[in-house]
Amino acid sequence: MLKKLLILVVAIIGIIFLFNSIIMPWYVKHSDLVKVPGVIGLNYLEAKRIIEDSGLEVKQETRFDESRPIGEIIDQNPPAEQMVKDGRRIYLVVCGGEQLIEIPNLVGRTIRAATFTLEQRNLKVGEVVKKFSNEYNDDVVITQIVQPGSLVKRDTKIDLIVSNGPRLGDIVIPNLIGKNLVEAKKILVDSKLQLGKVTYQSSNQPPGKIVDQYPKKDKSAKDNTQVDVFVSKQKITEEFLDEDETGVDSNIKEDTENTKPKPEADTPKEDGEKKEQPKEKKKDPPKEMKKKEQPKDKDDDTKTGNL
Repeated sequence: MLKKLLILVVAIIGIIFLFNSIIMPWYVKHSDLVKVPGVIGLNYLEAKRIIEDSGLEVKQETRFDESRPIGEIIDQNPPAEQMVKDGRRIYLVVCGGEQLIEIPNLVGRTIRAATFTLEQRNLKVGEVVKKFSNEYNDDVVITQIVQPGSLVKRDTKIDLIVSNGPRLGDIVIPNLIGKNLVEAKKILVDSKLQLGKVTYQSSNQPPGKIVDQYPKKDKSAKDNTQVDVFVSKQKITEEFLDEDETGVDSNIKEDTENTKPKPEADTPKEDGEKKEQPKEKKKDPPKEMKKKEQPKDKDDDTKTGNL
Protein backbone atom coordinates (compact mmCIF):
# COMPACT_ATOMS: atom_id res chain seq x y z
CA MET A 1 0.00 0.00 0.00
CA LEU A 2 2.81 2.39 0.88
CA LYS A 3 4.57 1.43 -2.29
CA LYS A 4 1.52 2.33 -4.40
CA LEU A 5 1.17 5.67 -2.65
CA LEU A 6 4.81 6.47 -3.28
CA ILE A 7 4.48 5.65 -6.96
CA LEU A 8 1.40 7.95 -7.20
CA VAL A 9 3.24 10.88 -5.63
CA VAL A 10 6.20 10.43 -7.94
CA ALA A 11 3.84 10.31 -10.95
CA ILE A 12 2.13 13.57 -9.93
CA ILE A 13 5.46 15.32 -9.47
CA GLY A 14 6.58 14.07 -12.85
CA ILE A 15 3.43 15.36 -14.56
CA ILE A 16 3.82 18.81 -12.98
CA PHE A 17 7.46 18.96 -14.00
CA LEU A 18 6.59 17.85 -17.51
CA PHE A 19 3.83 20.48 -17.78
CA ASN A 20 5.96 23.36 -16.50
CA SER A 21 9.19 22.46 -18.22
CA ILE A 22 8.07 21.06 -21.53
CA ILE A 23 4.39 21.61 -22.37
CA MET A 24 4.04 25.28 -21.28
CA PRO A 25 7.27 26.47 -22.93
CA TRP A 26 6.29 24.69 -26.10
CA TYR A 27 2.75 26.27 -26.02
CA VAL A 28 4.07 29.75 -25.35
CA LYS A 29 6.66 29.37 -28.07
CA HIS A 30 4.15 28.26 -30.69
CA SER A 31 1.32 30.61 -29.57
CA ASP A 32 2.73 33.84 -28.24
CA LEU A 33 0.53 35.72 -25.73
CA VAL A 34 0.22 39.50 -25.91
CA LYS A 35 -0.84 41.95 -23.23
CA VAL A 36 -3.65 44.19 -24.45
CA PRO A 37 -2.63 47.86 -24.25
CA GLY A 38 -5.05 50.40 -22.73
CA VAL A 39 -6.19 52.95 -25.31
CA ILE A 40 -9.38 54.44 -23.78
CA GLY A 41 -9.32 58.24 -24.01
CA LEU A 42 -6.86 58.26 -26.91
CA ASN A 43 -7.56 59.40 -30.45
CA TYR A 44 -8.61 56.60 -32.78
CA LEU A 45 -5.58 56.90 -35.07
CA GLU A 46 -3.15 56.80 -32.14
CA ALA A 47 -4.96 53.89 -30.48
CA LYS A 48 -4.99 51.95 -33.76
CA ARG A 49 -1.21 52.38 -34.16
CA ILE A 50 -0.48 51.20 -30.59
CA ILE A 51 -2.65 48.10 -30.92
CA GLU A 52 -1.27 47.11 -34.31
CA ASP A 53 2.29 47.59 -33.03
CA SER A 54 1.44 45.02 -30.34
CA GLY A 55 0.60 42.44 -32.99
CA LEU A 56 -3.15 42.77 -32.60
CA GLU A 57 -5.93 43.76 -35.03
CA VAL A 58 -8.44 46.59 -34.68
CA LYS A 59 -12.20 46.51 -35.28
CA GLN A 60 -13.94 49.90 -35.07
CA GLU A 61 -17.43 50.59 -33.70
CA THR A 62 -19.15 53.99 -33.42
CA ARG A 63 -21.23 55.38 -30.57
CA PHE A 64 -22.78 58.85 -30.60
CA ASP A 65 -22.01 60.96 -27.54
CA GLU A 66 -22.27 64.75 -27.51
CA SER A 67 -20.21 65.03 -24.31
CA ARG A 68 -17.04 63.46 -25.80
CA PRO A 69 -14.78 64.67 -28.63
CA ILE A 70 -15.29 63.08 -32.02
CA GLY A 71 -12.80 60.23 -32.63
CA GLU A 72 -12.03 59.55 -28.96
CA ILE A 73 -11.95 55.91 -27.78
CA ILE A 74 -14.86 55.42 -25.35
CA ASP A 75 -14.45 51.68 -24.66
CA GLN A 76 -12.44 48.62 -25.73
CA ASN A 77 -12.86 44.86 -25.65
CA PRO A 78 -10.91 42.88 -24.42
CA PRO A 79 -9.96 45.33 -21.67
CA ALA A 80 -6.46 46.60 -20.98
CA GLU A 81 -3.80 44.34 -19.34
CA GLN A 82 -5.52 41.13 -20.42
CA MET A 83 -3.32 38.44 -22.03
CA VAL A 84 -4.56 37.38 -25.45
CA LYS A 85 -3.24 35.42 -28.39
CA ASP A 86 -1.10 37.21 -30.89
CA GLY A 87 -3.18 38.55 -33.77
CA ARG A 88 -6.43 38.68 -31.82
CA ARG A 89 -9.00 41.33 -32.83
CA ILE A 90 -9.52 44.23 -30.41
CA TYR A 91 -12.86 46.05 -30.61
CA LEU A 92 -12.63 49.83 -30.15
CA VAL A 93 -15.72 51.99 -29.52
CA VAL A 94 -15.11 55.39 -31.14
CA CYS A 95 -17.11 58.52 -30.25
CA GLY A 96 -19.08 59.82 -33.23
CA GLY A 97 -19.93 63.09 -31.53
CA GLU A 98 -23.47 64.39 -31.98
CA GLN A 99 -25.69 62.09 -33.99
CA LEU A 100 -26.35 63.35 -37.51
CA ILE A 101 -29.76 63.10 -39.12
CA GLU A 102 -30.43 62.33 -42.76
CA ILE A 103 -32.57 64.90 -44.58
CA PRO A 104 -35.71 63.38 -46.17
CA ASN A 105 -37.06 64.29 -49.60
CA LEU A 106 -39.77 66.92 -49.13
CA VAL A 107 -40.46 67.93 -52.74
CA GLY A 108 -44.07 67.29 -53.72
CA ARG A 109 -45.37 67.30 -50.14
CA THR A 110 -47.63 69.95 -48.70
CA ILE A 111 -46.05 72.39 -46.30
CA ARG A 112 -48.04 70.80 -43.48
CA ALA A 113 -46.82 67.27 -44.33
CA ALA A 114 -43.24 68.51 -44.74
CA THR A 115 -43.36 70.16 -41.31
CA PHE A 116 -44.63 66.97 -39.70
CA THR A 117 -41.93 64.86 -41.42
CA LEU A 118 -39.14 67.15 -40.23
CA GLU A 119 -40.44 67.29 -36.65
CA GLN A 120 -40.45 63.49 -36.51
CA ARG A 121 -36.69 63.62 -37.20
CA ASN A 122 -36.03 66.41 -34.67
CA LEU A 123 -35.62 68.94 -37.49
CA LYS A 124 -37.44 72.21 -38.15
CA VAL A 125 -38.84 74.20 -41.05
CA GLY A 126 -36.74 77.28 -41.73
CA GLU A 127 -37.57 80.17 -44.02
CA VAL A 128 -40.47 79.53 -46.41
CA VAL A 129 -40.38 81.40 -49.73
CA LYS A 130 -43.50 81.46 -51.88
CA LYS A 131 -43.12 81.14 -55.67
CA PHE A 132 -45.76 81.05 -58.41
CA SER A 133 -45.90 77.70 -60.15
CA ASN A 134 -48.12 76.15 -62.81
CA GLU A 135 -46.68 72.68 -62.09
CA TYR A 136 -47.26 72.40 -58.34
CA ASN A 137 -50.49 73.08 -56.45
CA ASP A 138 -50.78 75.76 -53.83
CA ASP A 139 -48.75 75.17 -50.61
CA VAL A 140 -46.72 72.28 -52.10
CA VAL A 141 -42.92 72.17 -51.69
CA ILE A 142 -41.12 72.94 -54.95
CA THR A 143 -37.51 72.90 -53.74
CA GLN A 144 -35.62 72.32 -50.50
CA ILE A 145 -32.36 74.16 -49.86
CA VAL A 146 -30.61 71.24 -48.09
CA GLN A 147 -30.68 68.31 -50.50
CA PRO A 148 -32.17 64.92 -49.51
CA GLY A 149 -29.67 62.48 -48.03
CA SER A 150 -27.52 65.18 -46.42
CA LEU A 151 -26.49 64.65 -42.79
CA VAL A 152 -27.19 67.51 -40.40
CA LYS A 153 -27.33 68.09 -36.67
CA ARG A 154 -30.44 67.96 -34.53
CA ASP A 155 -32.80 70.99 -34.66
CA THR A 156 -31.34 72.11 -38.01
CA LYS A 157 -33.73 74.41 -39.91
CA ILE A 158 -34.50 73.45 -43.50
CA ASP A 159 -35.46 76.33 -45.82
CA LEU A 160 -38.18 75.56 -48.36
CA ILE A 161 -39.53 77.06 -51.58
CA VAL A 162 -43.29 76.51 -51.67
CA SER A 163 -45.76 76.93 -54.52
CA ASN A 164 -48.00 79.98 -54.39
CA GLY A 165 -50.30 78.56 -57.05
CA PRO A 166 -50.47 79.62 -60.71
CA ARG A 167 -49.91 83.22 -61.74
CA LEU A 168 -53.31 84.69 -62.63
CA GLY A 169 -52.21 88.27 -63.18
CA ASP A 170 -49.59 90.88 -62.49
CA ILE A 171 -51.16 92.17 -59.26
CA VAL A 172 -50.15 90.75 -55.88
CA ILE A 173 -52.92 90.58 -53.28
CA PRO A 174 -52.01 92.83 -50.31
CA ASN A 175 -52.31 91.81 -46.67
CA LEU A 176 -55.51 93.21 -45.14
CA ILE A 177 -55.44 91.37 -41.81
CA GLY A 178 -55.68 93.79 -38.88
CA LYS A 179 -56.98 96.68 -41.01
CA ASN A 180 -60.44 98.25 -40.80
CA LEU A 181 -62.76 98.51 -43.81
CA VAL A 182 -61.76 102.07 -44.66
CA GLU A 183 -58.07 101.23 -44.66
CA ALA A 184 -58.65 98.00 -46.57
CA LYS A 185 -60.69 99.72 -49.27
CA LYS A 186 -58.01 102.36 -49.81
CA ILE A 187 -55.28 99.68 -50.04
CA LEU A 188 -57.31 97.69 -52.55
CA VAL A 189 -58.07 100.75 -54.69
CA ASP A 190 -54.38 101.66 -54.74
CA SER A 191 -53.64 98.11 -55.89
CA LYS A 192 -56.31 98.28 -58.65
CA LEU A 193 -58.50 95.82 -56.77
CA GLN A 194 -62.01 95.97 -55.32
CA LEU A 195 -63.54 95.23 -51.96
CA GLY A 196 -65.77 92.17 -52.27
CA LYS A 197 -68.18 90.55 -49.85
CA VAL A 198 -67.92 91.69 -46.22
CA THR A 199 -68.81 89.03 -43.66
CA TYR A 200 -69.06 89.80 -39.94
CA GLN A 201 -68.14 87.06 -37.50
CA SER A 202 -67.48 86.72 -33.79
CA SER A 203 -63.82 87.03 -32.90
CA ASN A 204 -61.49 87.82 -30.03
CA GLN A 205 -60.03 90.64 -32.13
CA PRO A 206 -61.24 94.24 -31.67
CA PRO A 207 -64.56 94.95 -33.44
CA GLY A 208 -64.21 96.28 -36.97
CA LYS A 209 -60.83 94.63 -37.65
CA ILE A 210 -60.34 92.27 -40.60
CA VAL A 211 -59.48 88.77 -39.33
CA ASP A 212 -59.33 86.90 -42.65
CA GLN A 213 -59.45 87.47 -46.38
CA TYR A 214 -59.89 85.65 -49.67
CA PRO A 215 -57.87 85.47 -51.86
CA LYS A 216 -55.02 85.26 -49.37
CA LYS A 217 -52.15 87.71 -49.31
CA ASP A 218 -49.36 87.40 -51.90
CA LYS A 219 -51.65 85.59 -54.37
CA SER A 220 -51.71 86.90 -57.94
CA ALA A 221 -54.78 88.53 -59.43
CA LYS A 222 -56.02 90.57 -62.37
CA ASP A 223 -57.28 94.15 -62.36
CA ASN A 224 -60.52 94.79 -60.41
CA THR A 225 -60.44 91.39 -58.72
CA GLN A 226 -62.74 91.39 -55.68
CA VAL A 227 -61.24 90.52 -52.31
CA ASP A 228 -63.69 89.18 -49.75
CA VAL A 229 -63.00 90.05 -46.12
CA PHE A 230 -64.14 88.73 -42.75
CA VAL A 231 -64.59 91.42 -40.10
CA SER A 232 -64.63 90.94 -36.34
CA LYS A 233 -67.78 91.87 -34.44
CA GLN A 234 -68.36 92.21 -30.71
CA LYS A 235 -69.89 89.21 -28.99
CA ILE A 236 -73.30 89.96 -27.42
CA THR A 237 -74.14 88.05 -24.26
CA GLU A 238 -77.20 88.10 -21.97
CA GLU A 239 -75.16 89.96 -19.40
CA PHE A 240 -74.57 92.79 -21.91
CA LEU A 241 -78.28 93.06 -22.64
CA ASP A 242 -79.34 93.14 -18.96
CA GLU A 243 -76.81 95.56 -17.54
CA ASP A 244 -76.09 99.13 -18.61
CA GLU A 245 -72.57 99.33 -17.22
CA THR A 246 -71.02 96.70 -19.45
CA GLY A 247 -69.62 99.09 -22.03
CA VAL A 248 -71.80 97.84 -24.90
CA ASP A 249 -71.77 99.94 -28.02
CA SER A 250 -74.82 102.22 -28.29
CA ASN A 251 -75.55 100.94 -31.79
CA ILE A 252 -75.93 97.45 -30.41
CA LYS A 253 -78.33 98.70 -27.73
CA GLU A 254 -80.42 100.49 -30.33
CA ASP A 255 -80.63 97.34 -32.42
CA THR A 256 -81.80 95.32 -29.45
CA GLU A 257 -84.41 97.96 -28.50
CA ASN A 258 -85.76 98.03 -32.03
CA THR A 259 -86.33 94.31 -31.89
CA LYS A 260 -88.62 94.62 -28.81
CA PRO A 261 -92.42 94.72 -29.52
CA LYS A 262 -93.89 98.25 -29.52
CA PRO A 263 -96.91 99.20 -27.33
CA GLU A 264 -100.42 99.03 -28.73
CA ALA A 265 -100.69 102.80 -28.89
CA ASP A 266 -97.97 102.84 -31.54
CA THR A 267 -99.67 100.20 -33.66
CA PRO A 268 -102.77 101.78 -35.29
CA LYS A 269 -103.29 98.73 -37.45
CA GLU A 270 -104.13 96.60 -34.46
CA ASP A 271 -106.70 99.19 -33.27
CA GLY A 272 -108.26 99.27 -36.69
CA GLU A 273 -108.63 95.55 -36.62
CA LYS A 274 -110.39 95.74 -33.24
CA LYS A 275 -112.87 98.38 -34.52
CA GLU A 276 -113.75 96.27 -37.53
CA GLN A 277 -114.93 93.38 -35.38
CA PRO A 278 -118.40 94.96 -34.58
CA LYS A 279 -118.91 95.59 -38.30
CA GLU A 280 -118.49 91.90 -39.01
CA LYS A 281 -121.20 91.15 -36.39
CA LYS A 282 -123.69 93.52 -38.13
CA LYS A 283 -123.69 91.25 -41.16
CA ASP A 284 -125.61 88.60 -39.23
CA PRO A 285 -129.26 89.75 -38.58
CA PRO A 286 -129.88 90.13 -34.85
CA LYS A 287 -132.55 88.15 -33.08
CA GLU A 288 -134.62 91.29 -32.31
CA MET A 289 -135.00 92.06 -36.00
CA LYS A 290 -136.38 88.60 -36.62
CA LYS A 291 -138.97 89.02 -33.88
CA LYS A 292 -140.14 92.40 -35.24
CA GLU A 293 -140.55 90.97 -38.74
CA GLN A 294 -143.15 88.41 -37.54
CA PRO A 295 -145.81 91.02 -36.56
CA LYS A 296 -145.45 92.65 -39.92
CA ASP A 297 -146.38 89.36 -41.53
CA LYS A 298 -149.51 89.18 -39.36
CA ASP A 299 -150.57 92.68 -40.29
CA ASP A 300 -150.23 91.87 -43.90
CA ASP A 301 -152.44 88.82 -43.45
CA THR A 302 -155.16 90.79 -41.74
CA LYS A 303 -155.02 93.43 -44.38
CA THR A 304 -155.48 90.85 -47.08
CA GLY A 305 -158.35 89.25 -45.09
CA ASN A 306 -160.15 92.53 -44.81
CA LEU A 307 -159.77 93.06 -48.46
